[in-house]
Amino acid sequence: AVDDFTKAITFKPEYAYAYNDRGSAKKMLEDFNGAKEDYEKAAKLDPKLAFVFNNLGSVKKKLEDLKGALEDYTVALKVDPDYYLAYNNRGTVKFELEDYTGAVEDFDQAIKLKADYAYAFNNRGNAKYKLKDYKAALTDYDQAISLNASYGYAYLNRGITKEMLRDSKGACEDWKKAATLGVTNAETYSKSCK
Repeated sequence: AVDDFTKAITFKPEYAYAYNDRGSAKKMLEDFNGAKEDYEKAAKLDPKLAFVFNNLGSVKKKLEDLKGALEDYTVALKVDPDYYLAYNNRGTVKFELEDYTGAVEDFDQAIKLKADYAYAFNNRGNAKYKLKDYKAALTDYDQAISLNASYGYAYLNRGITKEMLRDSKGACEDWKKAATLGVTNAETYSKSCK
């Protein structure tokens, strides 16, 4: 795929989409620096493509450039204020930077724009958990699971939260479910269950 996009770029060197797509192909191959270069070229060629800045932010996050990722997600949102994925992604960076309140705000916006986005509910639950708002976190995990019943990490996180709320039986049930859904570290938690 990388070669195909390179050929397209040879024929049409000012085509931002080809750079973006080659960047995505490189990202899939875990060539994050190469992907970053292509996304940067695409952004330079067409700064009105919000998804390019979102992709650039994602690859910078992979490269552990959280400040750069935050900036790119913000640019994506300036270009397209209704881009729910960019809000979710920026929220995950804020979470990693331990700005849990800011993360909740971004996840709120992602949910406002796409009310059936299970990942944003799970992510907001994680941020609320860090803010020690366990009941609100539990509500978010419940919603994530109701939207996607096979979302293993939502079960894992809900189990951890139930444990904090002293619901050991409920926690164990969630960890076991997460393990059956392929979440490997859920097995570690479920070992403490009777």
